[in-house]
Amino acid sequence: MMVRFFKSGYCTSHSKVVDPRTSFVEIPFSAVWALIDLPDGGFAMVDTGYTEHFITATKPFPDRFYRWITPIQLQPEETPLAILKRLNIAVDEIRWIVISHFHGDHIAGLKDFPKAQFICTASALEEVNRYKGFRAVKRGILHGLIPRDFVERVHTFEAMAAKQFTDKYGLQRYEWEITPEISWVLLPGHARGMIGFEFTQESRTMLYATDAAWSHIAFSDHVLPMPIVKIFIDSMSAMENTWNCLHAWQKDHPNGEIFFTHCPKTKQLLDHE
Repeated sequence: MMVRFFKSGYCTSHSKVVDPRTSFVEIPFSAVWALIDLPDGGFAMVDTGYTEHFITATKPFPDRFYRWITPIQLQPEETPLAILKRLNIAVDEIRWIVISHFHGDHIAGLKDFPKAQFICTASALEEVNRYKGFRAVKRGILHGLIPRDFVERVHTFEAMAAKQFTDKYGLQRYEWEITPEISWVLLPGHARGMIGFEFTQESRTMLYATDAAWSHIAFSDHVLPMPIVKIFIDSMSAMENTWNCLHAWQKDHPNGEIFFTHCPKTKQLLDHE
């Protein structure tokens, strides 16, 4: 089962927010997504990165605040549709989109895949259904990015998983028959019900931990982001607990690697620039 990674745009923030030891330097947060070749045909995507739908969704208030806080850059050739076209993959070949969490930089392309089914965790789905208006924006949720028929097309890992268990590191995992060679991993903290995945490719074990951290250096040194992030993340204590679990995984996998969506280190996974 092949897993490939791509980037669709980026937003900017300050390095000191990510790692308090650094100075206030503006840095890019690349919107990375994954493409998985399914064993029985077709493809699954994990997130979508940015698309022009993000601009449309953030025109009205209070959603406009989202764009002000995270200004984005996106070139036409970077969109998921443009990338898939270069790969000779038709839109209808995308059978599933795994939503790691519902922040705008991860779901801005959902509307471009009208035949795809969606899957996320039950707690992530519950949160997006509960919050509207400013309370949703504060949690990074833009309802303008959600397809109108979303309810008919969304599924949860809890309902679809062939097996659910907590591993020896304290990480909750899901086994899903659609992706038999991938272990889906719950990563609480940054967003409610956020999920990542572990896989082995070319004898290399990798854990793609999405937004569990933003910097591999800060994570390795166990330096948490600035306290100001408590304004918009789900739980700092849950994030720290997830870090502890991931550090235990890393210790037990000295040759394995953990990657995070927005970390510069993740560029080595990208199949294009």
